[in-house]
Amino acid sequence: MTDRTDILWEDLVLAILSVNQYSLEKTYLAAETLRREGLFHPQNLARWTSKEIGTRLRNGGYDRGGFMTWLFADRLESLGKFVESVGVEECEKVLLRAETNEVKGFLQPVNGIGPKVLANFFVLQNRSS
Repeated sequence: MTDRTDILWEDLVLAILSVNQYSLEKTYLAAETLRREGLFHPQNLARWTSKEIGTRLRNGGYDRGGFMTWLFADRLESLGKFVESVGVEECEKVLLRAETNEVKGFLQPVNGIGPKVLANFFVLQNRSS
C-alpha cells in the first residue's frame, strides 16, 4: 500500500519531468516503470549519480534524447542532494503542508524547480488528496 509520503515524492519527481514540451499526462504514463526503477525514492536520488539516474530514466520509459534525458537526470540528482542536506523528514513536513509560498521558497535551491514544476506538483497533490 502506498502512503502519502510515497505519493508526495512520486508527484514531485513527475512534476520535475513534466516540463519543456512534455506534458504531465505523458510523463504520468511512465509512472509505473519509473517507480520500478526506484526513481521516486529520495534516498536513491541522494546516493545515485546523474549517470545512474539517467540510465534509470531511460529504462523507465522516459527517454527524451541524449541532451534532455541527462538534463533531467541532473535535476533529479540536484533534488537528491537537496534532500540529503535538509533531511527527508524535514522535506516531507514542508511539502505535505502544501503551502504554495512556503514550498516555493523551500525548493528554490533545487536546480530545475521553477513555476511550471511547482504548478504541476500542486495539480498532482490535489489529485492525490
